[in-house]
Amino acid sequence: MFRHSTLAQAIVATAVMLFCCSVGVATRVAGRRAPYGFRVLRSSEIPAEERNAIALRLGAQISKFSHTSFSVHGRSFQMNLIRCPDSSEAAKIHKSVLPMKEHPAFCIIVDNLVVEFIGDDHNLATLAAFELGFKPRPKQATYKISFRAAPVEKVDYTSWKKLSNMFASASNDANNLALQSRVDILAGSFRFGNEMIFRMPAPARAAPSYSFEPKPSKATSPAGGDLRRYTFRDLPREVNIPVVSLTATIHTARDPVTPTTRKAGPELLEATEFWPSDDPEVIALAAEITADCNTPQEKTDAILKWLLPGENISFTESITSARYGVKKVLSQKFGQAWDFSDCFITLARASKVPCRQIGGWFFSQSSHIWAEVLYENFGWQQVEPTGGGIRGCGIYHIPYITSEDGGISIVYLSKPKIEFLEN
Repeated sequence: MFRHSTLAQAIVATAVMLFCCSVGVATRVAGRRAPYGFRVLRSSEIPAEERNAIALRLGAQISKFSHTSFSVHGRSFQMNLIRCPDSSEAAKIHKSVLPMKEHPAFCIIVDNLVVEFIGDDHNLATLAAFELGFKPRPKQATYKISFRAAPVEKVDYTSWKKLSNMFASASNDANNLALQSRVDILAGSFRFGNEMIFRMPAPARAAPSYSFEPKPSKATSPAGGDLRRYTFRDLPREVNIPVVSLTATIHTARDPVTPTTRKAGPELLEATEFWPSDDPEVIALAAEITADCNTPQEKTDAILKWLLPGENISFTESITSARYGVKKVLSQKFGQAWDFSDCFITLARASKVPCRQIGGWFFSQSSHIWAEVLYENFGWQQVEPTGGGIRGCGIYHIPYITSEDGGISIVYLSKPKIEFLEN
């Protein structure tokens, strides 16, 4: 049963109080508010008869056994908490359960508690262990990410996700000619290239590292010094799409501020194809949102607050389109992560706050888009528009793309594999 059950957050308190309220469903565990994105669905204590039977099979004493089901950032998740009389009995439980797990993150021991997580994503178990307090959350984190991508010069964002999903299916079944033909049709709305531009911020000690297959023919640093452009020759093709396999090592910090000597030039304030910050309606809306603000920080906070999901724009997940566009989102009043980031940057630039976009991943989830604001004499401060500022950026935000015009140089051809590396 332990292979398919999940031992989740265990609380060393004698009583566990769980209740939910709406709008974000705030969850409290032992009187404490649970982390952002965690919602308790149900919780129960295993009856004594069943608990004793489990203890007999495992050859150790169990004084309490509870089971809790969570929703974590929209994903179902369960956990079991086994409390033992002392740490030696807990060690016996841990020794019995751990070999049944595919990854050590699914079963951890904390004094006289054994916490078992059940699921198919050890990254989610690692995140839960940190956020629920079973392991101390680190100040810095390092990740190893691998995925396949195609370099692009022009992107059809309405077909972004469709192409990625279809390509993966076509690659897994090379004989499915009908699927390949659909990939060819979608790929016709993209213009593929031979360059990829990735984030390369200072300081050098925290700079990411990238390796490619095939190797690039050239690597250069565009103006600004915090980007790296990789140029390729004669890329191999699959389903008529150029393919690059990439492995990256990326470092994150609890408070993601990147020092810089850069001054805010017009390129960080101007309107672009994706950020219509010169639109009269956008300018009026930005002025209304920031009417009582005097500093760039106050304007940033006000715009983030306005973007709080469910207030003025609702969050929705699309299985097809990756990006609706700012004017459409403001009109329809819903969008997804890329849209929240686009709206923030557009409103911020209309408010004369220099900023740009960041692409990467949110740990235990898929790709993600957020933003970065330049505060002079301080540095680049990452911000999270999708959460309306409630969820701060930190060790779980894994950046690798920086865009100052809203464009992006790749399209995913596989789901990234993310590995958390203990520091």
